[in-house]
Amino acid sequence: MKRISIATLLLAATLSSCSLDILPENAQTYNNSFDKEAGVNAATATIEYFINIYAPNNNTFTTVGIFADTLQDDMEVRRWNPRRIIGQNESWKELYDIIFSSNVIVDNIHRTKDLTDDRRNHYLGQAEFGLGFCYFLLAQRFDDAVITENSYVIKEYATSSRMDVINTAIDHATKAFNMLPTYDKLRKMDGTPITNRQTASKGTCAALLAHLYAWKGSIIELLKLEGNAQEAYTKSMEYSTMLINKQVGDYSLCSTPEELCQCFSAPEKTNPEAIFSFFYDKARSGQTFSPNRVAEGFVSWPVDETQTLADIASRPRFKLYKETISKLYPDAGDLRRTAFFYKFDTNHTYGGHNYAIPYKFRTAVLDPDQISQSGKLYRSINADYVYWRLADFYLLRAECAAKLGNDAQAIADLNVIRNRAGATAYPSANDTKGLRKAIFREREREFIAENDARYADIIRNNYIKEELTGKFTTLTLSDMRGGALGLPLPTDAKTDKDGNPINKVIRQKTYWQRYE
Repeated sequence: MKRISIATLLLAATLSSCSLDILPENAQTYNNSFDKEAGVNAATATIEYFINIYAPNNNTFTTVGIFADTLQDDMEVRRWNPRRIIGQNESWKELYDIIFSSNVIVDNIHRTKDLTDDRRNHYLGQAEFGLGFCYFLLAQRFDDAVITENSYVIKEYATSSRMDVINTAIDHATKAFNMLPTYDKLRKMDGTPITNRQTASKGTCAALLAHLYAWKGSIIELLKLEGNAQEAYTKSMEYSTMLINKQVGDYSLCSTPEELCQCFSAPEKTNPEAIFSFFYDKARSGQTFSPNRVAEGFVSWPVDETQTLADIASRPRFKLYKETISKLYPDAGDLRRTAFFYKFDTNHTYGGHNYAIPYKFRTAVLDPDQISQSGKLYRSINADYVYWRLADFYLLRAECAAKLGNDAQAIADLNVIRNRAGATAYPSANDTKGLRKAIFREREREFIAENDARYADIIRNNYIKEELTGKFTTLTLSDMRGGALGLPLPTDAKTDKDGNPINKVIRQKTYWQRYE
């Protein structure tokens, strides 16, 4: 029998509707692949690779929730036109690829000989984090989803409820939290330190759990489901507090918004605020781009040196007007206005619009190009995707505290972020809609042009009819319980590429059935 390496096996394995397109190799192949640490190390590297290239794919909800004045995207998606959303046919297969790869490690690491407890916990912790993270993304993006048993039971799975998916994610994330050390103690197989923030650590797991519990409490309240939302918010605050108090890693806020932007723009340096980042491997090939496709969508001149201001009408996917940003940051002393936007006090007018030019990410990867006039070809921003950073958890703790009626804690956390920005503390003359809306707006200010989290922020705070458009404004509680806030079940969950049925027990969510 030809021996197949575990890395090759996992890279070849694909999951469709929670049935494998290829059968896993027999036990002898797994035995060979996991016999030594090098095999499980390769399998773990495969998980990280999959997470890096697949997890940032959140195009539909980026389009729906992004804070921008104009988009080049399909506006019917932004308006949540049901038939257009079904037509998008956004797949979940890539997330299940990660789940399968993670389960392979959980199911087979017992075959690996001579592993110390620390090394075993390292690999199991990465796999459990992969499971927790992917089930979290499935819960956010699809509501109901499939929960697979392991890597070797191949059968027709039905979907589980959104709450079961969330609880499954919590279970895996908790296991990873209990296994993994703080990031400074992470080590490679040869004993050298792991310096990137993509490899999961105790702090990464705390961040995941903080968001999981915040999401759980919000969904219970929003959909009026059984469960204790207050208990979930309290748990979210506990994990945020661990991050803020350095109990799970030495994370600290950058001193100013300007320092934050400098950290974003120099990914080779340590960003003290970064908790979980998707690493940008520029050297992988000449066709690799930053995993941060949201930030990439705002980039134009002057970061792209091959462009001019006149190109702004066509170049960036997302555009912002200066008037909009002035309203978002009403405090003229807010340092984010001049740090996050290029020469904000200067007008950048073209085609009748005065643009605000996002400038959080200031360096680019420019390849030689003998054909172009500049001699350069813009490839990508030179930036990792900092998916979670410490400011997120001050504001998440503030949000949960406000929901629990602990206004003093909420105000204190909100003002940590405002003070860092040099903005007026809460309450100010501009805070006319209450504490919870002030926290939501602060998240918009802090994370603008940076990540894809705004749709989730809107759902978590039940600002659906206020902040979204189109079909969202008419959704009923029954619609939302029926799956209207998540993506429809993908076609490849039910049929193969030729249209043949491969799963007869899975059912489309009730809201989307009427539009199929």
